Amino acid sequence: MPWQNPYHETHLNFLGIDIHRLTREQLLHCFETALETPGPVHFGYLNIAVSNQAADDPEVEDLLNSADLVYVDGAGIRLGCRLLGVDCPPRNTGADFFPEVLEICARMGKKVGFLGGSPGAAERLRDIYTQRFQGLNISFVKDGAADIESTGDWYEELRQDPPDLLIVGLGVPKQEKWVTDHRKQLGVKLYWTVGALFEYDSGRITRCPRWMGKLGLEWLFRLLVEPRRLWRRYLIGNPRFLLRCLSSRWRGRGGIP
Repeated sequence: MPWQNPYHETHLNFLGIDIHRLTREQLLHCFETALETPGPVHFGYLNIAVSNQAADDPEVEDLLNSADLVYVDGAGIRLGCRLLGVDCPPRNTGADFFPEVLEICARMGKKVGFLGGSPGAAERLRDIYTQRFQGLNISFVKDGAADIESTGDWYEELRQDPPDLLIVGLGVPKQEKWVTDHRKQLGVKLYWTVGALFEYDSGRITRCPRWMGKLGLEWLFRLLVEPRRLWRRYLIGNPRFLLRCLSSRWRGRGGIP
């Protein structure tokens, strides 16, 4: 039987993207229920940068809307919801609840696969979490540096022994396109697209202090750490996003349930 979101009442069309405003407990419950279905199911996320990408590229919007669940990742989307006049629970950043998802898989006896990240990042996470959670089976690991577009030996390995949960960290929209192209071919129950999660959780990218995250200032920390690479995303992208929200509200096109 296809997966059904048990929290359909949290649905919202947010500037063209269908999202679900879920608490952490509700989101983790969605992972549990999806892992009990035949699949394939796809969970994705929305933050300001992704929302702006979708506004610029209809293909990105279509890819996101093809997912079965898109959760709120980032304080900016919460602020956007308020500007649109709708409520939104606290953000769910993948790197924050990643260990809880792996703990669920260990408890349920589900196999996990990692696809993406820079060379060595996913392998490091496999070593960390298989030691942390007794019984956790990370059966497949492949970085995203090369050969992702091919269907070589690594792809055959994945097809022959698919994990129940495949965590895909290739960046938007590459990861969504990969899942869309392959989700029905592999026998995976749940695909979870995670962006740069492997880099954050392995320590390749420094995460902001917890207090800054709670205040919604992770964007400022990242800008200070990588100003040359990220100035356009935050100094131009963030104001542009807020203007899109205000424009939608002024035109009477706020959040559409």
